[in-house]
Order: sequence, then structure tokens, then C-alpha cells
Amino acid sequence: MAVSGSLCAQGVVPELKTTPVKKWYMMNSGELIFSAGELKISNAKVDISNSISPLSNPNNVVRFSVFFHTAQEVHYNFSNAFGFYIGVAIRNVGFINHFKIEDKEMKLKQRSYALGIPVALKVGNMQGYYLNLGVEPEMMFAYKRKVIYDGEKSKKSEWFSDDVNLFNPSVFAQINFKGGFYLRAKYYLNDFLADDMEAYTLPGKNISVDYKVDKSTLFYISIGNTIKSRKAKKVGVKPVST
Repeated sequence: MAVSGSLCAQGVVPELKTTPVKKWYMMNSGELIFSAGELKISNAKVDISNSISPLSNPNNVVRFSVFFHTAQEVHYNFSNAFGFYIGVAIRNVGFINHFKIEDKEMKLKQRSYALGIPVALKVGNMQGYYLNLGVEPEMMFAYKRKVIYDGEKSKKSEWFSDDVNLFNPSVFAQINFKGGFYLRAKYYLNDFLADDMEAYTLPGKNISVDYKVDKSTLFYISIGNTIKSRKAKKVGVKPVST
């Protein structure tokens, strides 16, 4: 009460922060990604000691990724209800598939770091809840494949690999909540993997696997947070009548 009385006596109201309107400002964001997809294959076979057996389409499971996801965004709001942003982002995206081989499960993990340029429109209340609708061309620049079978692992890593489609545009919808928290859904318009032959040997075994990739869709749902990289302009001080 003493502090409040002192402020009133001086004719000052505490300053409040607001999201700028008709001004450019920067935001940083990061997210947790839950990705999945569909891998369809053909001409698939497993070679076990020169005995060839067929290989069925795999079972896709959800992939959870924490690291490394970051974005720098430049925002502009035409009003408190409408705006847009453009940015630069790096994300770790991919999927996991399970195959059945000799009554054992083979786990295949495939991911790539992607460099993207998100562009989005914002509609709603810029001081609270609003919707983003955007597109993001992305370049898959660092591919990694991990094969896990019967307790053994093998890895393959390549920069600008031919195993994935290098350029892959995506579309996304995002709900932003008050305080910077958001929920995003994204879908990639091209196949994640190149439509080519995949061939590898199971780790620690004399078993080879090969097939043609016919389809490899990729999408994800993420939970994230945005933080202003500099303070938004403060609302002016208004005198209080006494």
C-alpha cells in the first residue's frame, strides 16, 4: 500500500510491455518435435546365406527429437489482429521404422538436419492467442541412418546425401498462446527419402537388406516457445490524477 501510494503521489502508473504494432521486432524459438510418416517399399528382399526371402512394408513409429531445433524470426504486425514473419531455422527431422527379419525386430532410424526459411501470416490477438499459417522451403544438409538389430548398431552419416531429397518444401499451421508457448503441425510436400534403392548389411550379421523406396511421407507435431530477442517497446507513462 505504501508503494502504491507513493506511485500515485508521484502521478505515475507502472510501465507495461506489449507486442509492437507497425514496428519490426525479433523473436527466437525452439521446439520439441514428434515426427512420423509412411515408408512404402517394393522389390524388397533379405539375403541370408544366399537364401533370399521377401521383406514387407515396415511399421512406422513416432520419433521424439529434442536437439537441435532453433529459429530466428523477424516479425511485423500491421495491427493487433494481423501480421507476418520471416526467419531462418535449423531442425532435426526424420522418422523411425521397424522391420521383421528372422523373427527379430530391425529398427531403422533416418533423419536429417534441415535449414529452412519459414514465412507465415499471423491472425488473431497479437497480445495473446493467434494463428500462424505458413510455408517453409527446407534443405536437408546432414543425413544420418542408424540400423539396430539384435543388440548391434551401424551408422551412416553424409553431408548433402543422395539418400534424401535435398530440397523439401513444407506447409504448417501453428497456434500461439499467451506467453510465447505454441503448438505446430507441419507436413512436407515431397518425399523425405529419394526414390531410389536402399541397401545395407545388418550390423554384426551376414545378412543384407535391399529395397526400392516408393513413398516416404514425413510430418510432425511440435511443442515450442518463442522469446523476444530484445525488449518490446513499453507503453508510455500516464499521469494519475490525485
